[in-house]
Amino acid sequence: MALSPAVTAPADYRAAKEALAYRVRPAAVLDIGGKEGLLFLQGQLTQDVRGLSPGDARPTAALTPKGKLLFLARLVGLVGEGRRLVLAASEHERALAQLKKFVIFQKVDIADRSPEFVRVSLYGPRAADAARSFVNATALPGEGEFGAEILAERSEAQGIEERLRSYGAGKVGPESAEVLRVEAGRPRFGQDADASNLIDEVGLDAAISTTKGCYVGQEVVARMRTYGRVNRRLVGFRFPDGPIGKGSILRLPEEAEPGKVEQGRVTSAVLSPTFGPIGLGYAFREVPAGGRLVFASGPPLGAIVTGLPFAE
Repeated sequence: MALSPAVTAPADYRAAKEALAYRVRPAAVLDIGGKEGLLFLQGQLTQDVRGLSPGDARPTAALTPKGKLLFLARLVGLVGEGRRLVLAASEHERALAQLKKFVIFQKVDIADRSPEFVRVSLYGPRAADAARSFVNATALPGEGEFGAEILAERSEAQGIEERLRSYGAGKVGPESAEVLRVEAGRPRFGQDADASNLIDEVGLDAAISTTKGCYVGQEVVARMRTYGRVNRRLVGFRFPDGPIGKGSILRLPEEAEPGKVEQGRVTSAVLSPTFGPIGLGYAFREVPAGGRLVFASGPPLGAIVTGLPFAE
């Protein structure tokens, strides 16, 4: 994919696109076991928790009874019937409190192992091969902008970084990391998705099992898919007239009273070396892919609705 001539690509961004790069992230790690551990998780998560071999990973989420998001996670198989939830560090307390709330009187063990682990997220075409070379860590499949991830004990983190550097990998800084995340269309909980969202609004189909039994929020998900559709959905925005900041409300260009009716909202905005000014956010269902919205509170800068991930 060609880089935009209008934006200079930093070295860490180029490495993430063209070779191998990495980023070390704190992890929330919750291990769930016990005699009733699988049954408990099966009723709490949107994903089928059965049939996971050690190291296998699936995306999942937890919902309120009204179908709203509580947290997003990766479900990882352990030896035996235990399961591990790997989450963003920002979701640690929320997820732990939610699980403990419903575990009373059940034979379930919840071990918070977050201080013991870090996530080493790998970018680039060499990411999967690099992850497989670390036999003493858990190699997870790619997600969003990441080609692969390594879940490693914190004591091993320095050695892993040194080895990655010996492979020629560079470290991705926070600015390039945000650009790469938006390009991939991966929503960040608390920014692009929160407790006001239905899971189908955020486009997380892979996190939902359509064959498992009941779980909290399942009736809302099933009813929505059978009888209706969500009023808004997560989309990408291209800003051909210049950047529009996150938090901005968007309207239809022909709206008689500008700003009165919200038709979209920007939740993330970056300047991409590949795509120029872009963002993530929500568009209402009447606005099609390719449709044009405009900034509602100032100059009518355009926002073109596009699918995710971004592509030329």
